[in-house]
Amino acid sequence: MTTVNDFIKLFDLLFPFKLAQQWDNVGLLVGRGEKNVSKVLLTLDVDEKVAAEASELGCDLIISHHPLMFKSISRLTDQTPEQRTLRILVENDIALLSAHTNLDCAEGGLNDFLAEKLKITNTQIVDICGEVDGKIFGFGRIGILEQGISLENFLKLISKNLDTKGIRYCGNLKKTVKRIAVNCGGGGDALAKCIDMGADVFVTGDVKYNPFRDAYENDFAIIDAGHYETENIVLELFENVLVKNTAGVTIYKSKSNVPVIKYFVD
Repeated sequence: MTTVNDFIKLFDLLFPFKLAQQWDNVGLLVGRGEKNVSKVLLTLDVDEKVAAEASELGCDLIISHHPLMFKSISRLTDQTPEQRTLRILVENDIALLSAHTNLDCAEGGLNDFLAEKLKITNTQIVDICGEVDGKIFGFGRIGILEQGISLENFLKLISKNLDTKGIRYCGNLKKTVKRIAVNCGGGGDALAKCIDMGADVFVTGDVKYNPFRDAYENDFAIIDAGHYETENIVLELFENVLVKNTAGVTIYKSKSNVPVIKYFVD
């Protein structure tokens, strides 16, 4: 029987937890390492709905990208959504394993997978953080499309492959783009580095007004495809890893974790 500890070892091997940023909270956050696992729920976020979904499905383990308890808590009541979520997990003996910034920056992690989803090849790291066991790691990726396409057609590719409901962008729709930079989640701060590295367009999420202004003034294309949308592909990445490396485990993708940002167009 596969245990929670087996999942921890697998993720630490592929996406070492020591790569995580100091402010992050990764690894086993709730539960018992020796617990046997027959059902796993994969999710981007963990909230009350996801915890209840895991309980209803009879899951032994939740694997998430975004962790709980970014800040320490001093009580476990029912006064906040996070505390109620934790209570559901504890009361139902559901373990929670989170891989966040370690997954973002690891080789074969989420940024590499985002580049793959957008048909970007020959990638290199945008923001190098260091080296572990002879492998360079860091945030963001920059590479090329096999053939240049218009910004408009690249937006269509993003919309299709990331299942977006709306995309904010800046740039000339007719301009041909070939050298593409990506940074999953909220990576707008890497804009200047992407421009310096010769990117034609930068794809990320949570872009504020000033980076859009900077892109406009530099005649540069920037695409805000959404934090959720650039990272919810993590479910597919997690599933690929588990199918390849585990047996006898039923895998579910969360249906209750949905994008909370809606788009209104009059």
